[in-house]
Amino acid sequence: MNDSDSLSLAPELATDAAVPRLVPEGAAEATATAPPRTESRRSFGPLSRRLADQGLFLFRHRGLFVVFLLPAAALAILERRSAALPADPGLGWLAVCLTVSLLGMAVRAIAVGSAPPGASTRSVRGPSASRLNTTGMYSLSRHPIYLGNLFVLLGFALAVRSWWFVVTAVLIYWLLYERVIAAEERFLDERFGVRHRRWTERTPTFWPRPGLWTSPETRFSWRAVILREYNSPLLIAATFLFLRFVDQVIVGRLSAGAWLRQDVTLTGSVLGLAVIVSVLRRVRKRGRSGH
Repeated sequence: MNDSDSLSLAPELATDAAVPRLVPEGAAEATATAPPRTESRRSFGPLSRRLADQGLFLFRHRGLFVVFLLPAAALAILERRSAALPADPGLGWLAVCLTVSLLGMAVRAIAVGSAPPGASTRSVRGPSASRLNTTGMYSLSRHPIYLGNLFVLLGFALAVRSWWFVVTAVLIYWLLYERVIAAEERFLDERFGVRHRRWTERTPTFWPRPGLWTSPETRFSWRAVILREYNSPLLIAATFLFLRFVDQVIVGRLSAGAWLRQDVTLTGSVLGLAVIVSVLRRVRKRGRSGH
């Protein structure tokens, strides 16, 4: 499984992770190979059931994260503009923030590339799985996709250069995904019973514990990463390009034309990446249609 594998930081950021498709990260469609439900189940209290019910709704509507976050981002940008803060901290700070986001993308890629068949495919209707993945990244954390999404988000938030926005973004993320995780945990407990509980007893819910590493059951698949995470680099690059635009034009009051001339290489690189992603998307669609 086990997380939904979408980089869920926007209504359409699905990266078949992920998704950083945050690609809301993965879930797999339940099939006839699913294990029989003969094992005893855990009893969930009223609070846990309420969180899981809310999580199921949020699982299907993960775009709400952006709805909650955008007003705070706009306010942080306007605050910087009115406070006459330095317009541009330099590309060095942007590089630091980009590194944080790329770390999150790497976590997602490792989780996706080492997942066995049936344990990490895209689902937007709700948690589902035909097998329980407890190796690779899932031996360190039960939800590595969401861990990766958090680092992607943190890189974005740091680039805004507002301490309260960073706190707000992380808090909103945690409040929403705490419930999504509760829904997934309930599903896994109902389907896999004792095996899931043994996994939860030794593996942290979120923050990884390196000493628990267990080698993946299958060889790492770059093909799986490319086909399912191809949107993530474009999402990250486009977001940082926009944040650069905010620093230079909205906060720094540089004209759009002057900004384009100044950052023509950066802008061209993002456009080139967009072309590559478009080609990969077409290849994937042709593969699905059998042509």
